[in-house]
Amino acid sequence: MGRELDVLVFGLSDRVEALAEKLGRLALNCRLVRADSPPARRHHYWAVAVILAESDRDVEDGIRAFDRFAPGERPLLVVGPDSFGPTDQVDAWVREPAPAVQVAARIRALFRLHTMEIMARRRTEVSMLYGQKPGLVERHDQPPCVLYVGDASPRFMALQHTLAAVNADVIAAFSSYSAFDYLHERAFDAVVLNASGKRDIAFTISSAMRRNARLYHTPVLLLTDEVDPGAAEEAFARGVSDLLPPRTEDGELRERVLTLTAERRRRREAKAILESCRDTRSLDIETGLFHSAYLVSHIQDLLNAAGRDELNFSLIALQTLLPEGHERPDEVSAEKARRQFAAMLRHLLRTEDAAARFEEDVFLAVLPFTDPVGIDCVAARVAAIAECTAFESDDPLRPFRLSVRAAPIQTRPGETAEALVERALRSLVRPRPIIASA
Repeated sequence: MGRELDVLVFGLSDRVEALAEKLGRLALNCRLVRADSPPARRHHYWAVAVILAESDRDVEDGIRAFDRFAPGERPLLVVGPDSFGPTDQVDAWVREPAPAVQVAARIRALFRLHTMEIMARRRTEVSMLYGQKPGLVERHDQPPCVLYVGDASPRFMALQHTLAAVNADVIAAFSSYSAFDYLHERAFDAVVLNASGKRDIAFTISSAMRRNARLYHTPVLLLTDEVDPGAAEEAFARGVSDLLPPRTEDGELRERVLTLTAERRRRREAKAILESCRDTRSLDIETGLFHSAYLVSHIQDLLNAAGRDELNFSLIALQTLLPEGHERPDEVSAEKARRQFAAMLRHLLRTEDAAARFEEDVFLAVLPFTDPVGIDCVAARVAAIAECTAFESDDPLRPFRLSVRAAPIQTRPGETAEALVERALRSLVRPRPIIASA
């Protein structure tokens, strides 16, 4: 289902309440905004704004209503019968009729992209404090590259023709075997699956891509027959990004493909910027994580932004514990295990997250836009991976395991980064037992 998000929804028709109710069942907390809604009484971060539109005028009215109700930067998704975007103000558009699960999936994808771009900007600012120059990431201006999978049908010819008009490359794989060969050889901006008559195969390919970390964010579009709502919901549950019915005109087909390829490229660029902030001036070479001073600076910058209602974030404190008794390893093996844990931690977190080692056995991780439920999920995942990993001791025949204690930390108004970090470290201190005197 995904994390809970707070979403603004605008629409002049009666259907807007039904849409908000359906999105609510998918863990999206919707706040309906009207054209005459007064400004919100308290500051709050809204993840995405959604407009259920009938015309261009509805989009304009919705943007004005959002700006009046809660000014701020957030992605804008339009759901409507015609294409109103993307423009400078509209990030994505979903054509009606669209099941709620599709709208929810687009909301989550836009929010994740928005988070990565915000954190890329923020982390670049911090990296400049440590002597790193901005603008070191090269932009890739090559034409979009799309993989088509399926039979050489008239719809394939239409796709190839309409994308060729904008210099986009289309590579055809006429079997699932050759499709995965292509996917493992190079990166694509989108994958179009011809599901006409072969829906199960298309679903299998989409599901397999979502289980692959490298392919997880590659958009998947389905060329479909007319499908019932149940089949549509299954498609989006399996990671499909968009459905292209038979009557989709060439211009709309091109736009819907290019919208998703543009989002994919924005994600790659944001990730590249975040990765560029990892250099010798910001990293602890022994662990591969950020060094503690850099993370404190990063936290302070995020606290400043949170004070302006531009974002919110949480911390998680993690402590690695060695086994006791005869299973306790020597200190050299223990330190080697902690460094291995640090490498594991880095890869278990998202690109936009950041972590550092603050004490011999204590690590802190910063997770933007993550609620307590999300923090608990991260803690459980990290602990489970660490506790099922066998670390080498001085005796090769006696490996040992680490256990992990975790403490979620929420920020407090007016708190400095140093105070927040100190509070996080204290949260892991076990109370000493009281020993009664004889």
